[in-house]
Amino acid sequence: MFPYMEEHRTVASSALYYDFEHARRLLLKKNPIEIARDADVIFDEKNSCFSFLSLGQSITVSCPEYNVTFTETGKSPDLHWYMPILHYLSIADGAPPGGKMASIRDIKEHVAHPELFEHETGGRLIKNFDGKSIDRIKEVCSALGGEVKESKEDLFAIFAFLPRFPVYIKLWMSDDEIPGSGKMLFDNRCLHYLDEMDLHVLGPLLVDFLTMHYAFIEHRGV
Repeated sequence: MFPYMEEHRTVASSALYYDFEHARRLLLKKNPIEIARDADVIFDEKNSCFSFLSLGQSITVSCPEYNVTFTETGKSPDLHWYMPILHYLSIADGAPPGGKMASIRDIKEHVAHPELFEHETGGRLIKNFDGKSIDRIKEVCSALGGEVKESKEDLFAIFAFLPRFPVYIKLWMSDDEIPGSGKMLFDNRCLHYLDEMDLHVLGPLLVDFLTMHYAFIEHRGV
């Protein structure tokens, strides 16, 4: 677990997306055993908590309090990570993944502000990493639980944001003739596990984490 992953952001109390009590009420309507089955997480009945990996980090969610913490430290993750975790547990319906990568425009018809999402994810990725060392970017991806794949792109990595919610990142570096570009993609059936607003929250968060970790290892001279 890295310092930048801890909770440090604040939001206005009127921000409905961050309504913890609403998320908790939805979870309390579900049986913990069913949650564990549908979300593909472990439920420890003795200690009454869920556990799973997210971005390479061990996460614990208490039940029925539904507090989200890092298993190792007991600290809470960034709020933009915390809420998608709760939503994942409440939304997950056990549907098998579609197995096809899809852009946010392809996941849902008339998705809100797809251009903003693309700017805040693929756009920022290439802005932040174009011209950087591919080997070091791969190290950064691995540190956040990403699996780097051989591909025609300069970088293709798969992140297990949640057990049944993969996030795909592709980068094409610029050259003398063609500008660089980046994409963030999801499984085509990802809305069985998170909703549209969650995508708009977690996408930029992953870009933030990648960017901060690149700066982190550069500062340490790793």
